[in-house]
Amino acid sequence: MALATIADVEARLGRSLTAGETTKANAWLTDASAMFVQRAVQQFEVGNSVIRLFPRDGVVRLVQRPVITVNSVTDLDGNTIDFTYDGFQSLYELGSYTPVKVDYDHGSATIPDDVIAVVAGMVVRTLQIPADAAAGIQQQSVGPFSQSYANWAVGGQVLMSPSDIELANAYRDLSFRSASTLGNGNYGGYLPSATKFGLYR
Repeated sequence: MALATIADVEARLGRSLTAGETTKANAWLTDASAMFVQRAVQQFEVGNSVIRLFPRDGVVRLVQRPVITVNSVTDLDGNTIDFTYDGFQSLYELGSYTPVKVDYDHGSATIPDDVIAVVAGMVVRTLQIPADAAAGIQQQSVGPFSQSYANWAVGGQVLMSPSDIELANAYRDLSFRSASTLGNGNYGGYLPSATKFGLYR
């Protein structure tokens, strides 16, 4: 699902969208949300994950925030493992088990304001791309006059700006400053695709 709405886009654009723009904007909101989720390594919305983690000194830190409830912790054979949950993101006293499989619910019914602003802003920028650039024209000339379009505008695709990436990275850094994510060759690709990190579905 999209992390922002048409109303969020219209508020930042300063006008209502036409029917044609609304159809495009809905698709772009989905695209922009998927890009931000992938970069931030956060789902933001309420959901469930069953993941494999590698404890260090008997401790793991859950990646998705906020944690709603920890449903179970098992070894890879399905045997229940006792643990202590700190009420925030970390599980303690896991003993020498490694790796462990954790089933937990996470997310929030309210998307952070800065995330909404970025996702809606990505769509607004795309809507404002001139038709010629959206059609793939990078440069055109009429008599003595010429006009060039930035590379990011050509083709009219949804892209993240440097500041968008910076915000996503801030959410990402909060997730991975933890010993429990060590020992994985590709933990940065945790969501939304199943990877070496061990996303189970």
